[in-house]
Amino acid sequence: MVAKPGTGLMMAGAIVAFSGLCIVLVEVLRVPPYAVLLVVGVGMFVLGLIRRFSREDRDRI
Repeated sequence: MVAKPGTGLMMAGAIVAFSGLCIVLVEVLRVPPYAVLLVVGVGMFVLGLIRRFSREDRDRI
């Protein structure tokens, strides 16, 4: 499967934006750093599940 053009650039932008959001949460809103790490881990797990199940659906079509 070939990635669509611009996908890598969009992913890089999402990573930079997410890093900025984490900095704001920790520095401005005084969220404990461990809470940010926990939310990131759970979020990545959920996104992985969504991608896995959506990929299987595309293979069946």
